[in-house]
Amino acid sequence: MALSVSLNFRVAKFLNLSLAGIFASGAYMAYFSGNPAIPVFSGFLLGYLLAFYILRICRSVIEATIASLGLGLLIERVLEIVHRSSYYYIVNSDLSTMIIPLGLAMFLGLLSIYISPLGLRLKYVESDVELAEMYGVDTERYITLTVAATSSVVMLSGYFYAGALAIGPAIGFGYLISGIIVSAIAAQLSFRGVWHYSAVFVLSMLMTRVLEVLV
Repeated sequence: MALSVSLNFRVAKFLNLSLAGIFASGAYMAYFSGNPAIPVFSGFLLGYLLAFYILRICRSVIEATIASLGLGLLIERVLEIVHRSSYYYIVNSDLSTMIIPLGLAMFLGLLSIYISPLGLRLKYVESDVELAEMYGVDTERYITLTVAATSSVVMLSGYFYAGALAIGPAIGFGYLISGIIVSAIAAQLSFRGVWHYSAVFVLSMLMTRVLEVLV
């Protein structure tokens, strides 16, 4: 979650608050379907639609953030309407151990991008969107792919975590808040590029262990 929050804020230039609802959607999918391809595709589609809307309608970071919050609340409301039961429980199946490999895979994927020719363009978009456009970078493409890919990963995270949770419409907000906190702490270290995401990943691992001890 922290890596997704950081990527959205640094590349797409907004705080993606829809990730809470997207996480919850993935958890519901785990209850009703055993196919992980469904949350991967659904998350990508939701992220793509959000990026499409933001790039064409929103004119500021605040507007984009509010739009993402609206999507997250809409998802939560739809889940409440469709699933009348307060909570769902998955028994005899817990895939939460897949979260660390998923986070590591996401980080290694970022690392491979940054050391490839695409990494330089991504750094331009991170640093200054207008400057990146002056250098001929298709910024809309990078922003759209970032929002879509991170939404896909977060929905898959919800799918994996579902067996360890009481599934309800609002279960994603705690993870979103934790992700924002980790991203904010990492931002204070003033690292750039892959070093920032390295700090996010390490802090996420540390905070997960601390929270486990506190619980």
